[in-house]
Amino acid sequence: MPDTTLSLSPDASRQVPPMVSGALPVVGHAPRFLRDQLQLLQRGYQEHGEVFRLRLRPGRRPAIFMLGPEWAKWVFKHTDDEHLSIGPSLAFTKRLFGPDFYFLAPPEEYQHQRETMLPLFRGKMMVSYLAMMECRVSEFMARLGDCGTFDLPTEMNDLVLGIIMEAFLGAEFVSRMPDTVAGDFRDFIRGLDPITPGWVPAPHLRRARRARDKMRAAVGDLIQARRIQPLDPPDFLQELMNARALDGSPVTDFWVVQMALGVAFAGHDSTTGHLSWSLINLLQHPDELKKVVDEQESLLPDPRTPLDLAVVHRMNCLGRALQETERLRPVAPVLLRRAMRPIDVDGCRIPAGADVFVAPLISHRLPPLFEDATRYHPDRFLADPRQVAYLHGFGGGTHRCLGEHFADLLVHVTITRLLQRYELTLIDPDPAPVRTPAFKGPRSPCRIRYRRRH
Repeated sequence: MPDTTLSLSPDASRQVPPMVSGALPVVGHAPRFLRDQLQLLQRGYQEHGEVFRLRLRPGRRPAIFMLGPEWAKWVFKHTDDEHLSIGPSLAFTKRLFGPDFYFLAPPEEYQHQRETMLPLFRGKMMVSYLAMMECRVSEFMARLGDCGTFDLPTEMNDLVLGIIMEAFLGAEFVSRMPDTVAGDFRDFIRGLDPITPGWVPAPHLRRARRARDKMRAAVGDLIQARRIQPLDPPDFLQELMNARALDGSPVTDFWVVQMALGVAFAGHDSTTGHLSWSLINLLQHPDELKKVVDEQESLLPDPRTPLDLAVVHRMNCLGRALQETERLRPVAPVLLRRAMRPIDVDGCRIPAGADVFVAPLISHRLPPLFEDATRYHPDRFLADPRQVAYLHGFGGGTHRCLGEHFADLLVHVTITRLLQRYELTLIDPDPAPVRTPAFKGPRSPCRIRYRRRH
């Protein structure tokens, strides 16, 4: 158990956490971090335990990593209490999202935005999302036909993109969306780079800004049309348009554009990755796959029966499988905060201005917490349900991901319907993750062979 006592009067004689070996001149650990985060963080844990330091950006700002669920709770607890802050740590996203979007906004404005959106991920809205997901997945399987092969990352990217855009931007946006929208989304996500300074004229950053401007214009046109002819009953976008600003005034069209696009962008890659890895893990482990299929046949003996939220919540085998994928392939491999003042903790000093990282990517694999930690074993949560609380890939505290239940529902629906319809075989047996500093979905090619069940 770490000493998570926070000192309000830091001792200047204390040292920053120890540096991990292997830093290169000028660039430090950044190339290795971009290429293989897990290996680098494992080295840090082996050398120094749960708290250590990397050099990821030019200049003197240290990157402090704090591993394990107890440190994660500590970081989440002290976020926005004058010690740690999420906004400054995500300053690299300002050029894409603007200075007042969600995490980047001052605390009071952030809480207002969160309270505005929270009802849009609950109750009747979730029922409407479920119906829309069912329709989209059915259309996807109709395009597949009875047998063939498909590239999992490509197809899941397109499926999730269509679902997210219909849910958060509206069905009419999907019906007239530009042909380049899938590429625009990918370009935008690649611009969420915490390593490369925003002022650097890097090609991927320029492409990201161009993609953002195109999407802003398209959503802005839709909002203007909605102002003239509102949608009734209202969907996610219409509810945002009906919202009020913190001072009680009507929200601006630009605010609606930022919020709708922000939610869509935030959910796209992470949900695609979670869905893809979940299916890969099941196909790699036939015994676990059989448990899920048997459960489906028990709960839904007739595949034509529509899904409802009650049935989804009873899918315990699939639920544990998704939790195990979250453990091994967390949707957010690292989470970032900024130290706003010097902090003494666990015998070390975190200096003001330091980047403070929580790392589910390795924290979910720590041997003291998980027996046989690298093994895919969903029933570990059946044997010890407390281990679910160790997972923090969706964040925690007041900043826990609002769209977690939406993503979970989407994955349940897609995997359930695919397994009911098809016998699936993974052609590429050991897919590699994409080379990005953020979300780590599987890299193409990752082909699946499918044949309709008789």
